[in-house]
Amino acid sequence: MIKYLGFSFHGTPEILKEVVKDYKWDFAQLQVNYLDWDVVKAHEQYDIVQEQGIPVTVMEPLRGGGLVNLSEKAMAKLKSNSDNTPAAFGLRWAASRDNVVTVLSGMSNLQQVKENIQTFIDYKEMDEKEEQLADEIAKIIQSQGEINCTACKYCTEVCPRGINIPAIFALYNQYKVTNNKMLFKIYYETLAENEKADKCIKCNLCNKNCPQSLEIPNLLAKINDEYNKIKE
Repeated sequence: MIKYLGFSFHGTPEILKEVVKDYKWDFAQLQVNYLDWDVVKAHEQYDIVQEQGIPVTVMEPLRGGGLVNLSEKAMAKLKSNSDNTPAAFGLRWAASRDNVVTVLSGMSNLQQVKENIQTFIDYKEMDEKEEQLADEIAKIIQSQGEINCTACKYCTEVCPRGINIPAIFALYNQYKVTNNKMLFKIYYETLAENEKADKCIKCNLCNKNCPQSLEIPNLLAKINDEYNKIKE
């Protein structure tokens, strides 16, 4: 009865490797957008699915509206380098991945429906310059919010536990901007167990490597406490 059988995935790359081998899937639905590509390793999940020859249906291409309601600095960067609206830019980025067959978009009014339809009527794949622009905007988003982290990853080079510090800070910053507790919980739980804030042993090696002089262990403890409150 089912002509095309697929799955929607919210989890770690390790679990995904098992899932893709369990059945000859017709498609996989993944969270793919230009912010999460590096922040929560969306590119790793995409690569795992692509290696198995499974087409991708994209969910959260605009990260729950987070890539539409850009900060002033991020919006200025987009406007000075592109004629696209934030929504069109994000949708085009997602659709430009080679293995993507469908991009889903949640719309709440007629204007959004018209804009999204027009984006794909006039659709053009992103060029190299636009890909670079998306990366620059993502870095601006990561550096803004409560924690001034620029995602340089110098901290991760010395962390003995393998904690994904830039990803945690980026997720927390976005949560503080949107106040969307559920989205923060969902994205945070896609991190591998060893990458989460509660694995910090307060060795302070990260502090010595941080160009922004952030008190990283203290910030990780704060974020872990907040996550635990949301989880309860």
